[in-house]
Amino acid sequence: MSLASSTINMIEVVIRREHCCHEIFTACFLPNKIMIPVLCINDSSITLFVQKRLLLQSGITDNVITACDGQEGLDYYSRLRETENNDYPRLILLDIHMPRVDGWQFLDKFSELYLPFFKDTRVIINSFTVDENEINKAKNYPIIMDFVTSQLTTDYLKNLDLRQTGIR
Repeated sequence: MSLASSTINMIEVVIRREHCCHEIFTACFLPNKIMIPVLCINDSSITLFVQKRLLLQSGITDNVITACDGQEGLDYYSRLRETENNDYPRLILLDIHMPRVDGWQFLDKFSELYLPFFKDTRVIINSFTVDENEINKAKNYPIIMDFVTSQLTTDYLKNLDLRQTGIR
């Protein structure tokens, strides 16, 4: 068996295992709680995997949608708008530096095209940048709740004030 083949098999096992743990977690700990989907937009599959696990473990949601760049996030909201689905993500975890459509471009387009239809949506930027200009730029977007420049933790997520999003 080649190294690439064994790596793929290990990833498949981890994904299957995560799926099983997610179902057990949902069934045991969230039986009557209404959950709202959360959208994670990041070009790193490892970061998306970690964010999904943290969100599920924190109890904020039992439904994590992922997109690998801002364009996929915009496409997702375009489909939601067409279906007039009320079960939309109230929280977006957004990376800033991505190919195709970066976080800033996503925020501009989302604010213009989709925010009027998804008014309860809030954004947490999760980017490892320490550029003060970007942190200050984020203050110009009222939908941004926070700018986190380190790894998210379950404690951070559990302590979020999400009343404005309708999650809690």
